[in-house]
Amino acid sequence: MFLDQMEKLSDVFITVRAELDQTILTCSELLDLDVGGLITLSRPTGENIDIYAEEVLLGWGEVLLMDGALTVRLADLRNALPPGFPPGFEEEAAESNVGSVTKD
Repeated sequence: MFLDQMEKLSDVFITVRAELDQTILTCSELLDLDVGGLITLSRPTGENIDIYAEEVLLGWGEVLLMDGALTVRLADLRNALPPGFPPGFEEEAAESNVGSVTKD
C-alpha cells in the first residue's frame, strides 16, 4: 500500500517556510537600504501568508505572537497533490488521517 511506503519517509527532514510577501527592488534601491529603512510590500495587513514545504505551496496561515515567539496558525491547506501521486491517494490519506493537522 502506498501509505505503508510513506512511513519510510517519516524521519526525512523537509524545509517549511512561511512567506510574508516579496517585492522587486532595483540595484540602486537595494544599495540605498539602511538600518531602519522600510521595504514596501504589496500584501495588505492582516492577509494570510503563504506556507511552503520545500517549493510546494501547502496553504495559508495567520501570523501570531505566542509566548514571545513568532508563529503561524494554519488557516487553510491547499487541496492539490503534485504530479506522480497514485490515483486514490487523497481518499486513502483521508481515511488514515495522513497529513491531518490538529487545531488548538
